[in-house]
Amino acid sequence: MPYQITKDYISIGNSRPGQRLQNVEFIVSHDTGNPGSSAYANRNYFENVDPTASAHTFIDDNTILEIIPLNEKAWHVRYNVAADNRIYGEDANDAAIGVELAYGGNINFEEAYKRYVWYHAYLIDEYNLDPSSDIVAHSTLDPSRRTDPQNALNKHGISWNDFINDIERAYDRYFQGNEDITEPVVQGSSVDLPLDVGDSGQFVREVQQDLVKSGFNLPTYGIDGQYGPETKRTVMKFQRQYGLMVDGLVGPQTIDKLKEITNSSTLINDFPLPDVTLQRGDNGPGVKQLQRALKEINFDPKQIDGLFGPLTEDAVKRFQSMYTALANDGIYGPNTRRYIEMELDN
Repeated sequence: MPYQITKDYISIGNSRPGQRLQNVEFIVSHDTGNPGSSAYANRNYFENVDPTASAHTFIDDNTILEIIPLNEKAWHVRYNVAADNRIYGEDANDAAIGVELAYGGNINFEEAYKRYVWYHAYLIDEYNLDPSSDIVAHSTLDPSRRTDPQNALNKHGISWNDFINDIERAYDRYFQGNEDITEPVVQGSSVDLPLDVGDSGQFVREVQQDLVKSGFNLPTYGIDGQYGPETKRTVMKFQRQYGLMVDGLVGPQTIDKLKEITNSSTLINDFPLPDVTLQRGDNGPGVKQLQRALKEINFDPKQIDGLFGPLTEDAVKRFQSMYTALANDGIYGPNTRRYIEMELDN
């Protein structure tokens, strides 16, 4: 293994309840939220202050530090938020490992990020998880209060999709033996900040999505991943409305404000619906996402198993029958997706 995992557990107390964790169903990705605080500084805080909060693992540019055994619970997501139950059918504290990225100050972000990505790949391998569906941001589970880990990633031009892609690549190289993936494995599809006309890629696309979620339209080109004049004008409108420097450049302050606005809204982002056509006989993470969404809007497919069988087909048909604009064929496609999203937003 390219990195060593240090196990230095805190004492049983408020931060480490000592209760057994159920089977690990997913991973919650966090950042520490206090720039410059190292992995061991966080360990010392939870050991000495002993608040009723914690996470399993803290990672900086030198150390991957497990402070709570992975077979025990940590208090890393509030119990009174419902998104973890809707998405996974479990409370995160009971069925997930919490992983924190330390960043900022004198911490070398590139080295910390490499370890953060590798450790997620290690957990994926250890618990037989799927990175595309079984890793979730803290901000997704508690959007009214949290913006992590995008808070740390976005400052370096790394989108959530970039992060997941990096985990998949690290998993393929280190745990599947795919030597065709050359070093360095963790590169990300990051861009240099600030964004300006001429930039493109997934991170630009996510900025555009946040602009639209915040109520600022991109009527001509839409969310195309290209930072053109239309996007720049829209950024300037956003900056003007929220009292930022109006220069049309997307730097850390504009990103922070975008995340603040989108995460404080009531927009539903708990059910990322697949953008492919699915029908009876299909299987995989996309089917599981569809099943979870159907259950949320009271068209229960009975099983959240990733298999598009007769029960899931029946649930899709029952939903489609509500709308004359939809063909009642049991096939999930773009039109059905659009109406499911409308139901989730209500």
